[in-house]
Amino acid sequence: MTLRILQVVPYFCPAFGGPVSVVHNLSRELGKRNHKVSVCTTDIQSPKVRLGISDNHYYVNGFYVQYFKNVPGLSSFYFSPSMIQFAIKEVPKFDVIHLHGYRTFQNIVVAHYAKKYGVPYVLQAHGSLPRIMAWQRLKWIYDVLFGYRLLRDASKVVALSQVEAQQYKAMGVPEEKIAVIPNGIDSSEYADLPPSGSFRKKFNIGEDKKIMLYLGIILENKSLVFLAEPFSILWKKLERI
Repeated sequence: MTLRILQVVPYFCPAFGGPVSVVHNLSRELGKRNHKVSVCTTDIQSPKVRLGISDNHYYVNGFYVQYFKNVPGLSSFYFSPSMIQFAIKEVPKFDVIHLHGYRTFQNIVVAHYAKKYGVPYVLQAHGSLPRIMAWQRLKWIYDVLFGYRLLRDASKVVALSQVEAQQYKAMGVPEEKIAVIPNGIDSSEYADLPPSGSFRKKFNIGEDKKIMLYLGIILENKSLVFLAEPFSILWKKLERI
């Protein structure tokens, strides 16, 4: 059975980040299984950079991508009003919709018309549920006006881990609606790995030395500064082992 699937994500290739990789890999693999996949996104590449391809439609790697212009100054909300007409016209054509992220303009619009036309949708928050860091009051307002309804009307919500599953529960999502699904990877990307010990050899690190690793991008909102103290404590403990 071939399904018509709409992926909704606030930013996409060539932007980077976890949701981008998840949507790209998932859409590509669904396309290989003969499903008709479309990705709906904005023209944001970074907070201060636009792609310059707004409202254009592209076919890449077996699926379609349509970019909509984001209004300057509202990058974190991903306000793209031209997406409304797309939702009115196109949402009824899909069999299922996958919303990525949580507090976005796209989710409000697409979920509204999905409910209106009876199209089921799945929501995957990608770790964005907790009201932490900046804009906590605005996040609370969003949740009250839109967020709780988004979660309530979703057919399923996807959690990356049991921790995120508990976050959904704290937001009022019943356990039977929560599916814990770790992010998939393309194993072919790791078919040709360097031999074991290459990193130590390259940087002249002896086999008797312990290595502490942080894996991720270096951004202010990742709050890496908070890792300094626990890393220091852990390092001292490792030295005694």
